[in-house]
Amino acid sequence: MPVLRKSLYVYVTSLLSIFLAASFASAGSSVNVPVESGVYDDLERLEVKGLLDTALLSTRPFGGLEAARLIREAEEKEASSTKDGQPIISRLESQFKDVLENPGANYVQPIDTFYMRSVYSSDGNPYFLNVNNNGDRLTGGGNLRIGLASSAGVFDTFSFYLNPEYRLDESGDRGALVLGYMTVDLFGATLELGRDSMWWGPGYHGDLLLTNNAQPFDMIKLTSQHPFLLPWIFKYIGLIKPTIFLTHIDKDMNYPRANILGMRLDFKPTDHLEIGLSRLFLNGGHGRQALTLSDWAQLFIASNSAEHSGGPIDGSQMASVDASYVYVNTRRWIPLSGIKVYTEWGFIDSPGLAIIPTGRGDLEGAFIDEPFYLENIDLRIEWANTAHNARYGPLWYSSSFYSTGWRYLGNIIGHHMGPDAKDLYGRVQYHYMEKITVGVESDWERNGFHTGTPGEKIWAGTDVSYNPTDNMTLMVGAGFQDIKVFNTVPNSGAVLQAQAMYYFR
Repeated sequence: MPVLRKSLYVYVTSLLSIFLAASFASAGSSVNVPVESGVYDDLERLEVKGLLDTALLSTRPFGGLEAARLIREAEEKEASSTKDGQPIISRLESQFKDVLENPGANYVQPIDTFYMRSVYSSDGNPYFLNVNNNGDRLTGGGNLRIGLASSAGVFDTFSFYLNPEYRLDESGDRGALVLGYMTVDLFGATLELGRDSMWWGPGYHGDLLLTNNAQPFDMIKLTSQHPFLLPWIFKYIGLIKPTIFLTHIDKDMNYPRANILGMRLDFKPTDHLEIGLSRLFLNGGHGRQALTLSDWAQLFIASNSAEHSGGPIDGSQMASVDASYVYVNTRRWIPLSGIKVYTEWGFIDSPGLAIIPTGRGDLEGAFIDEPFYLENIDLRIEWANTAHNARYGPLWYSSSFYSTGWRYLGNIIGHHMGPDAKDLYGRVQYHYMEKITVGVESDWERNGFHTGTPGEKIWAGTDVSYNPTDNMTLMVGAGFQDIKVFNTVPNSGAVLQAQAMYYFR
């Protein structure tokens, strides 16, 4: 894809420079903050209040050491700022107390986090609660999830994380390993081996390439422990953070165990502007010719022969460019405290069609802190569209080579709405003394614009979270969904949920 090819040379340079990032490297190792953690929401709120300048929040997860670094930065900036972020900072300091006080300490935490979640749906498919749910698909009737997380750190270098879960629903009971991995931290680089979820892009309700909508990948991943500056004139690019991973996906496709090679570069040319470049390449698999070292090199540099040669490495790819900008208001006549606006533009290509990307999608959103000077309230609006191009049909998440396309165990790895679809999401939150958060949200999704089989899904819900202590979160929620699919009887019903989570700190 020519639109990203030149930028990939910067990516290669940054990848090699991971090992030169000693100026940002810190002693110790840490497990990742899970993608779905509310920690990222808190950090984004601090960012919009102008208390974080070096945060790169569009690539998740990142480690506890990086979260601790951002907490320290917010605390230092808050001391001289007119914005009040201390209640958020205090809660985060309590949650990351051990990492903040002893970043290089060896430890074993048999139970790091314990949680219980109960969901009841009067509809046979609680669709909206299955969105971005790590591939777990709740059923109609009652659902129970009980899980815990264990972690350990050894020799300031190795970290281990396990998240087993017990599941009970209408289909029976079973166990599942949600996440399980080890990390190796050396010279500012983090190598991860195992099962983990990823989220690439600034979106909250979805992103085009990678979210936690599908089950976490079993993968090998290399990234930097913290953002860093490149040497020489490249320092003017700003803070950067490269990521590369390799995984296998569905064994049930026509070419089982095909590869996904993914690479992303985040960089921050100014304190308030963050840009990300992402690319995924689906290739190989049982039944296709094995790739040589030269083939892998062509994949890495986005050679055109890797896309349209008709050879063993000919596959499918998706790529995107995203950006987010934070404006912290200091003028009374602008009716908000701060705002973060963001966008993502994605491209998908299939072999044999054209060198120019044959499908595109986009996502736009805004996160507003204290709109109309309403204290302790924030508002988010997000729009996504994969229904742009009808010339070749609904291309997004499909592939002419691979029967299941960009799906893992049946679930789309990117935006949950899928191909040929549009999605509008909104959420308002009120935070009372940082102990109680009341949220109201709605979602409208429509697909099948060009297939003759249109469908529509509508959701309205509310939830209340309560933190009786810094180590405990209780949540209850209720909602109503209405699902209409072409030539079928509409499904509608109520959904109730409750969750308790305790952090052993």
